[in-house]
Amino acid sequence: MRSRVVLVSLVVALSMTGCASVFDDIPDANDAMPTAAPAPKCGDDTVEAVAQKMTSDAVEVVEVIGDCTILSIGTSLGGTDTAEAREVCNVAAEVAYVGKIKAISVNGSENSELATGLKGKPCV
Repeated sequence: MRSRVVLVSLVVALSMTGCASVFDDIPDANDAMPTAAPAPKCGDDTVEAVAQKMTSDAVEVVEVIGDCTILSIGTSLGGTDTAEAREVCNVAAEVAYVGKIKAISVNGSENSELATGLKGKPCV
């Protein structure tokens, strides 16, 4: 009986030490906190400027894609709301064309492109 208790204790101890290593990467209160801020992604300033400029409630997502050359604006607009999409594009164009940004794409709720703009050209 005594050997059975020792064996069970040994198995429990081994299984607990095996599990502890799984959690080694989880930070705890004794770990040093990172001191550097994360590096900004390309176009972060543009995204912030466009987001602040937007007045349309239809705008849901503003992001820079395509090797930092395209400003993509996701909206809740339907396929027939092209006039409102052009207005969203024109408002974004007032502040978007900085750095590498060369184009704006405004997409509707079904991921179809409703309006587009190129640097130096009006949105269509």
